[in-house]
Amino acid sequence: MKKSALPFQPTALPRPCPKCGAQVLLRQWPGRIAAQCQGPGCRYGFDADRRGRALARCPSCDEGSLKTTPKGKVCADCGAWDDGLGACPRCKAGRLALRRGEYGHFAACPDPACGLTYTCDAEGRPEGGRCRECRGPVRKTRSGSLICLACETWQNPKPVPAPAGRPPAAGCPGCGAGLRPVWTRKARWVYRCDPCGRWVALGG
Repeated sequence: MKKSALPFQPTALPRPCPKCGAQVLLRQWPGRIAAQCQGPGCRYGFDADRRGRALARCPSCDEGSLKTTPKGKVCADCGAWDDGLGACPRCKAGRLALRRGEYGHFAACPDPACGLTYTCDAEGRPEGGRCRECRGPVRKTRSGSLICLACETWQNPKPVPAPAGRPPAAGCPGCGAGLRPVWTRKARWVYRCDPCGRWVALGG
């Protein structure tokens, strides 16, 4: 008869909590081991192995330890969210975070000025796939068409009219770079400057 495995006993880690200086205990739950601060009101903690070593480091600060929460993974030290999805393909500034809502998983950019969100699976793969042009997330519209949320390129384009205007001869009014014609979801042509992200109306 095989001996049953001994239960995992809470173990005090040698280093105190970097937030409040209290003792940090290593605890085990079904399928998960984590270190948690015992200080009153302190929420410091991180995912760990049986030896108390952090399972993953924060890609933002390169030093902090990641902690799993119901809303995703967050750095216990700097507070940055990370789910391995990388930088936002639209604004390039924020890091995409994996969330779970009433209707399933979705990815979101934390920058309110950007506001990029798209439905995905539990691993963060976009429901509509990846854009053939920029590899950004693709969303399916109500009409059944597929459009990239980063560069707004239609993935199953229908015949569209030729651009009725010409881009400014001087290029982008913001940085002077060349402009690219884009057929938008509102069924009209505009020009886009890829380097700085500026949109320019036809003939503008």
